[in-house]
Amino acid sequence: MNYIYDIILNFNSNLYDFYDWNKKDKIIHIRKIPAFKISDIDFINIKKNTIKIENNFINKINNKTEEFKKTNITKLKYTSLFSNGNDIIAIKWNKNGISEKKSSICIDEQEELIEIINKQKEIKLKYKILKKEKTSNFKTRYETESQIVLMKELLNIYRQKDYKKMSYIHLECFGKKEKNIHTAFENLKKEIAKQNDNSYKILSFFKIINQK
Repeated sequence: MNYIYDIILNFNSNLYDFYDWNKKDKIIHIRKIPAFKISDIDFINIKKNTIKIENNFINKINNKTEEFKKTNITKLKYTSLFSNGNDIIAIKWNKNGISEKKSSICIDEQEELIEIINKQKEIKLKYKILKKEKTSNFKTRYETESQIVLMKELLNIYRQKDYKKMSYIHLECFGKKEKNIHTAFENLKKEIAKQNDNSYKILSFFKIINQK
């Protein structure tokens, strides 16, 4: 089995590019991890979907990854790296072979790691696509998370039937009041989805009221 040594990973349920990592993430320092060269189509399927891979593969990589800790080195279950020769990704699987978390690679390490893995013989994976993952090629992590927060806050106001707050937000965004709370909610929901100037006005509003 081939390994990659001494890399930094950041496993999350959603795959974030390196520039979208943040300080609250659990960044781990890997001593070694199994690495495999795969086809373009297999790489895309693994990157874009939740998949279930064959048991033989899961058993093969079990406890083969090692993580640096402060005082020792610990083993990680069911973790592996994949590259198609152009891109690279790390996957954390559960015991049933289902992909649970993913990590991109530090940008300054990618080229060297891809070059190393590219020297390997390509393997053929046996897997089943369980679910297509929702991704946005144009939104940053901050934008995606902000959109989720805004929708939760707006929905909370709507459920509480807080006409005053809903009317005020609508006035700030559109320059006119809306007496019907359902109409106001639908109008504002559409603005949040667009992530335009109005969505930032809504975000600023919630920041202000949450500070009080």
